[in-house]
Amino acid sequence: MKASIEEAIAMASRGKSLEGVIIEGLQDSQVKAMDALLLSRHGIVIPEENIYYDDNDIAYDEDFDAITWSSEPIQLSFEEKVTLANQSPGDDKTAISLNIAVADTELKQWITMNRQKVESILSALLVDLYKTQKVLKE
Repeated sequence: MKASIEEAIAMASRGKSLEGVIIEGLQDSQVKAMDALLLSRHGIVIPEENIYYDDNDIAYDEDFDAITWSSEPIQLSFEEKVTLANQSPGDDKTAISLNIAVADTELKQWITMNRQKVESILSALLVDLYKTQKVLKE
């Protein structure tokens, strides 16, 4: 099915699928930035040089505009990163207890002192091992 850019934007804004839609004049037309984002969510990529941006189209947001933004990375400790990662919304993680037996006293102390790091590393390692085993069985 062929459609103009305006028709494709209208379809996307109504939530209709754009699968199989061929957009006519895509290479020769400018598209507003918000419309380009809408189309990209539906699998249509607009060439960068065809995206039109106008500051007047952007709404003023007092809460957002009052923030002083920095390009510096946030400095978090490993423990803070783990805590932040565990607070992700929609996580369906279930805690599972495991017993780890080690003979070395120094290693036992290190594991005890670095419990969060060890749990994080082992969780990721077990997920990777499980995925690898599934792939190898196929």
